[in-house]
Amino acid sequence: MPCYTIQQSHVEFLAKSTDLTLLTEALRKLGFEVSELDHRLVLRKRDPNGYCRSGSYDRTTGRLELDSAWDVNEIKRAYSERVVDSQARKFGWQLEWSTNATGHRQATVLRRG
Repeated sequence: MPCYTIQQSHVEFLAKSTDLTLLTEALRKLGFEVSELDHRLVLRKRDPNGYCRSGSYDRTTGRLELDSAWDVNEIKRAYSERVVDSQARKFGWQLEWSTNATGHRQATVLRRG
C-alpha cells in the first residue's frame, strides 16, 4: 500500500467487538461521566445550557441510546481515535493528529521498517 493511501472505516458499536475500555476513554474525553450499571455503561453530560443529559450503552446488544442533544457521530469519531491510537501502540507506530480543511481529525502514521 502506498504511503499516501487514505483509509476510511465505518464505525458500529457491536456487542461482540466494541472495546469498552476504549469507548469509555472516548466518552470521557468528550466530557461524559461514565459509570457501569449491570450490563450497561451509563452516560451523563451537561449541555451548553447547563441541563444534565443522559444515555447508555448496552454491552450485550451494542445499542447506544443518547439524548437527542448529543451527536452520535462525534462519539464514533472519538472512539475511532482511541482505536487507531491503541492499534498504533500495538504495532509500535507513531501518530500525528491534525484537523483537515473540512474540520475532521486525521492521523498521519509514521511506520519504521
